[in-house]
Amino acid sequence: MIREIGIENQQEWDNVVRSFSDYDVFYLSGYSKAFMREAPKNGTPILLLYEDGEDRAINVVLRRDVAQDEKMMGKIEPGQYFDLITPYGYGGFWGTVSDWDKLNRAYTDYCMVNHYVCEFVRFELFTDYHEHYDGEVETRTHNVVRSLEMPLDDVWMDFKQKVRKNVKKANSFNLSCIIENTDDHLEDFLRIYYSTMDRTDAEGEYYFSRQFYEDLNEMRNNVMYFHAVYEGKIVSTELVIYGAENCYSYLGGTDRAYFDVRPNDYLKYEIIKWAKEKGLKSFVLGGG
Repeated sequence: MIREIGIENQQEWDNVVRSFSDYDVFYLSGYSKAFMREAPKNGTPILLLYEDGEDRAINVVLRRDVAQDEKMMGKIEPGQYFDLITPYGYGGFWGTVSDWDKLNRAYTDYCMVNHYVCEFVRFELFTDYHEHYDGEVETRTHNVVRSLEMPLDDVWMDFKQKVRKNVKKANSFNLSCIIENTDDHLEDFLRIYYSTMDRTDAEGEYYFSRQFYEDLNEMRNNVMYFHAVYEGKIVSTELVIYGAENCYSYLGGTDRAYFDVRPNDYLKYEIIKWAKEKGLKSFVLGGG
């Protein structure tokens, strides 16, 4: 009832994912492949397809050899036991499932046969898989999700007053927005993103390489860059990734020298306008 599709079969992988009309971006092969190429320790991506009658669901995991973990090296032989983890972002089984107990039993049997001894899941926000998961579930922080299924005027009025004030202030400075799914301004993005990571004292794993972005950018139909421009210079930037219904504020930052022109509030509103026009249903601003 569970079939593996390897990352070497990208076309088959993506055909399966896109056969789910409400698929999310984190399940596409290009997303996991970018992490695999970023660092060997991230593991090998696998798409899992569960089918049982009318029940049908997908899951993406990164398979990691436990013997390669720094605390286990030399203690067990390679290729004996494996750890599974969802790629950075959100995951878990996604699809149409009427009998979660049956899926859980099938998944446990599948893991036992393949020597998958432990798993870490960052649960999807738009399914109830976390309610049926048969492992330990813990809530750490909340996510901020902006519904796009209301008129734009209502979205605007639903903002806090200070947000509306900041967007108006940004407009008074005549900011403009570049919207693109190319590498044309990748240098500006990296300049601002890395400086933002420096400012927030981010952990090293968040300093993704240029190659990582180039890999992500191969998913042309699922990535979009938004750049706020002030007096001819990009001062705030954001990479948005999206699937059939939801988009995510993925990575980005703002040049601290231009905080006063409020480019980040401006950019968020431009993303919302774009996402509504595209017919998306939700905009995830962050959380974990």
